[in-house]
Amino acid sequence: MTDSLDRRLVATLYADGRADVRSLAAETDTAATTVQDRLRALEDDGIITGYAARLGYDRLGYETAIFQLAVDHENIDAVTARLREKPAFVTVYETSGHHTVVAVGKFGDENAIGSCLQELHADAAVRAVDVVRVDVVSEADCPIAPE
Repeated sequence: MTDSLDRRLVATLYADGRADVRSLAAETDTAATTVQDRLRALEDDGIITGYAARLGYDRLGYETAIFQLAVDHENIDAVTARLREKPAFVTVYETSGHHTVVAVGKFGDENAIGSCLQELHADAAVRAVDVVRVDVVSEADCPIAPE
């Protein structure tokens, strides 16, 4: 991000992804045309990659599970690509240490978690997999503080 205005725009959009240019302009005390230009630049630079609703998965009956996978480095790209294709996984990380891939998933029930676990155990590129069910305490908070 290039400056304070960009940070304020991103933080404001994170809090309300449905905010229109006029409300963003009012919130940041900036001309609407400037806000529109900045948003376009943030999109072009890949800083803003899209606009989406944040869901209360627990209210929809979903369970959150974290899958920790031990994958050899030469297989990481292929494994993370397969995980990204699965709608249940909302976040996939490449990490250092024993667990080289960590994926956070939202599952409709225990059976869905178990099926995914079995599939990953059968994947020849995955040396080991651990899964932990978690209760979400906080999710989707914006780490970018407006300046």
